[in-house]
Amino acid sequence: MLRALWFIFLLCVLAVTAMWLADNPGQVSLVWHGYVIETSAAVMVAAVGTIGVLSALAYRLWIFIRGVPAGIARFRRDGRRRRGYLALSRGMVAVAAGDPGEARRQAGRAGDLLDEPSLTMLLSAQSAQLSGDEKAAQKFFTEMLNSPDTEFLGLRGLLNQAIKLEHSQDALKWARRASRLKPESAWAARTLFDLASRSGLWEEADEALAMAIRKKHVSAGEARRPRAVLGHLMSVDAEGAGDIARALKLSKKASQDAPGLSPVQIHFADLLKNAGKQRKAANALEAAWATTPVPELAVAYWAVTGADDAMTRMKAAQTLAGFNPKDPATALMLARAALDASLWGEARKGLKTMEISDQPLSSSYCQLMANLEEGEHQDLTLAREWLVRAASASPDPTWVCEDCGNAADSWTPLCGGCGGFDKFQWRLPVRVPGLIAPEQTEQTEQPKLMAPTTLQDVDGERSTQ
Repeated sequence: MLRALWFIFLLCVLAVTAMWLADNPGQVSLVWHGYVIETSAAVMVAAVGTIGVLSALAYRLWIFIRGVPAGIARFRRDGRRRRGYLALSRGMVAVAAGDPGEARRQAGRAGDLLDEPSLTMLLSAQSAQLSGDEKAAQKFFTEMLNSPDTEFLGLRGLLNQAIKLEHSQDALKWARRASRLKPESAWAARTLFDLASRSGLWEEADEALAMAIRKKHVSAGEARRPRAVLGHLMSVDAEGAGDIARALKLSKKASQDAPGLSPVQIHFADLLKNAGKQRKAANALEAAWATTPVPELAVAYWAVTGADDAMTRMKAAQTLAGFNPKDPATALMLARAALDASLWGEARKGLKTMEISDQPLSSSYCQLMANLEEGEHQDLTLAREWLVRAASASPDPTWVCEDCGNAADSWTPLCGGCGGFDKFQWRLPVRVPGLIAPEQTEQTEQPKLMAPTTLQDVDGERSTQ
């Protein structure tokens, strides 16, 4: 709208000027080298204007002719860039489709057409990896380290390659460098934590986790349990090095942050006991039993309370039972302690409470009943029947990896199956129902049951790790 108004304004000015010149033609005389030119002022103005327009057109024509070579070069350069990016896109599609030959061809074409080694080297490295040429891929990733724009991509490629080849030391080296280069990267922080923890570098893993908290890659609540586990492991190392004060400090913090993790509480109680603080040690184990009753807690409790014989262990077991009386693990603990003390009535009383509960009878229950029948009545036949029932009974809680399902008898910070850090939880293992032989009937005196198949049975070697 403004342009239209401006154009109309100029037309009006020209019209007014032309009319004024027509009304006032005037006389112009020009003498030059003996020539005399006489004309009106209007014609003179028109002539000057025409000469100006022709001069401007000539200048524009000269600029156009002069810029033709540069325009042709620019057109060719833009065409090369378009073809180069098209080759780059096709190469990425070939990598995603798993076509190493096409990816390699397009990478070479993009390298010839584009003057951007960062993108072409990345495509070349990926195509080399796709074709199984790890040395060529490593070469491209290493070259990417020389440019600040591609250094992080090169580090990530080398790191992933080292993890794939199980070169843990190289992977740690690249992870540390990537974390220093990009501390705000959640991937770098997580990878450094995983590698450090799997290598047993608890101090470095704790520092990486603390950095992740500061950069808000993970919340303090989410990091509380793994930091407690790391504190426990550092406490164990400090105790081994003779630094008992640091070990006790770390263990106390870990026990506060992970009250339901029995290995942490047992280690803390052991340190307190060695420091002459038996009552505090017993309190820690009692609190842990109230949260997650694990058989190892009872053994540690007997050691802390000085229960050296069967009768004192029974009394200690009754005290400990008061902190979680309704859990099936409590009944099993009392039954075991009573059997050791030959208190058959107490043992049967504890096992009866499990029979009337809604929980299915476990393998440990059946084994304890077998021991009870043999110990109290010397009834080997009935004891054998209970042992047969134990084979098909529900499994007992154990330490199970939440990632791969690997079951273990004792807690470890790293899973022997998948290598995950702090993945073991105290719970029932996954169980595959057993098969019953076709010839079995309900009237058979001694039923032939195939033992239930669990993850422990399927992979015995892994379950013991």
